[in-house]
Amino acid sequence: MTIAVSWIRTVGRTQELVICTDSRLTGYGKWDCAPKLIPLSRGDCALAFAGSTLYAYPILLQAMAVMKQHPRVQSRAMDLLELKGHLLRVLNSMITQLTELPEKEDPPVQFLFSGWSWRKSSFVSWVLHFDPHIARFTHRPIRGWAGASHTKYLSFIGDYFDEFKEILLQKLRESGKIAKGSFDMEPFEALRDLLREERHHSIGGAPQLVKIYRHSNAIPHAIYWPDKVSGGISLLGRPLLSYESSQFLLLDPDSLEVQKHAL
Repeated sequence: MTIAVSWIRTVGRTQELVICTDSRLTGYGKWDCAPKLIPLSRGDCALAFAGSTLYAYPILLQAMAVMKQHPRVQSRAMDLLELKGHLLRVLNSMITQLTELPEKEDPPVQFLFSGWSWRKSSFVSWVLHFDPHIARFTHRPIRGWAGASHTKYLSFIGDYFDEFKEILLQKLRESGKIAKGSFDMEPFEALRDLLREERHHSIGGAPQLVKIYRHSNAIPHAIYWPDKVSGGISLLGRPLLSYESSQFLLLDPDSLEVQKHAL
């Protein structure tokens, strides 16, 4: 499985949408550099998954293809509110093509679809999930954090929500933000700490992180991992080779400072 989380980050008068996942696939061993968070090619949105790769990877690849197959999608003339419906119809059409399973099952996979809606002039994020009552994929929107006066918004899919929430609540207590204020990078810090514990079988590897800005751009961030002192740098889950450089910003997971990535 996975942890994937999206939240609206507020710093002063500036807001951005942040999506973060771990990087582990499990099954025949553990593989800690798997892509789980994909910035889509139209540039204003991203898609993450949690669950079975039997379902997730074919759907991710077709979702990436969808971005280039329809002029209104590619040009962004189709807003994310409409694109979400289009993706759901693609998902549901694909599921009807899956046959000869050893036994009938509900697709054990969920997706986070997040971006900037020009129609609403706001960030949007949905969990796309299979509803057995209607036997189809459907959606639910990013939700407000209980008791926070509608200033915190977060969506979560995957494993270990109770453990994640416990760490997140502790960080909010420390900053006096349980019942007021907005999220900064506390959800990232909670995921970072869970990954460093290395005691949860189905999550691991470096965090993957994409930020979506009000100027309608989804930008991946490279991350020092396991920390800045190590000198290791990971981008969307994969440790960069010693001679590689990146055009993206580089995040220190402890200080949370961001710098230009120059190697």
